[in-house]
Amino acid sequence: MKVTPKQINERGLQCRVMEVRAADVEARTVELAFSSEIELERWWGVEVLSHDDGAIRLERMNNGAALLVDHDWSDQVGVVESVTVGDDRVGRAVVRFGKSARASEILQDVADGLRRHVSVGYMVHATKLVEERKDGTDVYRVTDWEPYEISIVSVPADPTVGVGRAHEVLPMVARKDETKTAPNPEETRSMSDKDTPAGAPANPAPNAVELVNAERSRARSIAELGEKYKATELAARYIGENKSVEEFQRAVLEELEKRTAGPLGEQFRGQETGLSEREIGQFSFVKLIRAQLDPNDRTFQKDAAFELEACRAAADKANKEKVRGIVIPLEVLTAPLGGAKGSRAWSPFNTATNGTDTGNTGGNLVATTLQAASFIDILRNKAVLMRRARTLGGLVGNLDIPRQATAGSASWIGEDADAPATSQSIDQISLSPKTVAAHTEVTRRLIMQSSIDVEAMVRFDLATAMALEIDRAGFYGTGSSNQPRGIANYAGINAVDFGGTGGADAGGPGNSKPTFAELVQMETEVAADNADVGAMAYILNARMRGHLKTTPKFGSGTEATIWEPGNTVNGYGTEVTNQVANDDVFFGNFADLLVGMWGGIEINVDPYTHSLKGRIRVVTFQDVDFVLRRLQSFCLGRDSG
Repeated sequence: MKVTPKQINERGLQCRVMEVRAADVEARTVELAFSSEIELERWWGVEVLSHDDGAIRLERMNNGAALLVDHDWSDQVGVVESVTVGDDRVGRAVVRFGKSARASEILQDVADGLRRHVSVGYMVHATKLVEERKDGTDVYRVTDWEPYEISIVSVPADPTVGVGRAHEVLPMVARKDETKTAPNPEETRSMSDKDTPAGAPANPAPNAVELVNAERSRARSIAELGEKYKATELAARYIGENKSVEEFQRAVLEELEKRTAGPLGEQFRGQETGLSEREIGQFSFVKLIRAQLDPNDRTFQKDAAFELEACRAAADKANKEKVRGIVIPLEVLTAPLGGAKGSRAWSPFNTATNGTDTGNTGGNLVATTLQAASFIDILRNKAVLMRRARTLGGLVGNLDIPRQATAGSASWIGEDADAPATSQSIDQISLSPKTVAAHTEVTRRLIMQSSIDVEAMVRFDLATAMALEIDRAGFYGTGSSNQPRGIANYAGINAVDFGGTGGADAGGPGNSKPTFAELVQMETEVAADNADVGAMAYILNARMRGHLKTTPKFGSGTEATIWEPGNTVNGYGTEVTNQVANDDVFFGNFADLLVGMWGGIEINVDPYTHSLKGRIRVVTFQDVDFVLRRLQSFCLGRDSG
């Protein structure tokens, strides 16, 4: 794992131990060394603090930084008077003690040699990986760091207490020669270790080394899992808090639940290009299409200069090595047309109906419900599965997701008996990008308009075309030939045969419509697997809805129909889409369907296919995949024939 400054600083200020050089009790000042370029072992590798010109931010130190005791911000005993960095690449400071009883006490301890060590607290702003050693240790040079305070400490931190419980993993005490680059286990033991009476069992240094090695293994395992599951910040926190690998696994599962529960737009955060609200509001799909129509037209290129620059930045941010067209920035895809409502960039849609006044062209073509909709919102609303499923946005590379395969079990035990060891098992499911391409067509005359309504209509058409194909693949994708696997093609999901209990035949074998009892059986199959929780719903097409609206529940013709008021079936919500085959019904907890989306949407303009008709084909590309977290959460009802 390549560590970042943010991960390093997750635990708070970093600390290093140095030595007091000289104390002047009368002047109440102490000269000390607070930093050097000596190597220090951390949980993330070996750290070397650069003392090059400009590497140390000394503003805080030169403005009277605090002198503390044991890094306790409530225990300030003095102030930093001056700071220098010598040719020997050592940071030195002169500190002045206050006149309080506490300050005088600590000063006297320093003068008496009882407190000989100094520790500096600092933040890391930039690092450079300079060496990858054969033993797996990474060596980082900190090229930009900022000391915050200097502390008087009694003894260096003890490595046996573990990372997250001490200021140092392996503290280095600066000597006059400062030539050592590795700690001596005898020097890192506490004074109580050295004062062990003769004949008493010793705590040999190798035990400390073993503990440190175990700590490194724990930290490395958590870091690797964090990187694998895109949870590096969480991993850094759990390493710092001395949590176990098993605790981190459970936390990852919870984090993924939280991550997929929010609005889709929020899940894309992290790949933004840094556009302001005003810039988002002025971004135009239409200008981009014009620029792609004729790359040699300087007028179109100049008019879309901002959009083209933003798209290039989006491609770089999304790590798109091969781009078929242009990549739309994620901020544009997730923000309402014209920018956020209430901002200076936002402007309402033109809803004029005559389309004759200047600025009103196309007003009769745009639904007023689009006024607050972003491209992603439109896509999600038109794609039934994306609306019901959990969407993971802004992905990079293949993604493995941990899943609890089996749960721990409980048992009854007698008095003083040990509880049997049980544990949950965790496996993983995978998402990998599959590229979907969809297209819509616009006329040349339309694309030359500058109306906000035309902009809205183009965005709507592009999102709709994409949504329909994503939905189809989510239901019936083969899992081969570059397609994701849809729900219907997962072996192991529940199934109910509509022809098995006397369903109405609508055209021979394979075309029987379901009875109310057969629909209830679909619910029962899911419930029997303890999967009837969450976003339970039926998904079917318009023809099936027509059948359910006209079919009594129990066949007598006197009671209510299967389709209930409020668009429910047996109390469960419904979705209607013609992406579902005529005689199929899907039922289940659609929150257990994960939809992965990689990067931004790409757009390519084809002015040639229908050039004779004066039409332009606009093709959209998006990397998508589907996976079921639990097969038991789904049931497919159909007449098997």
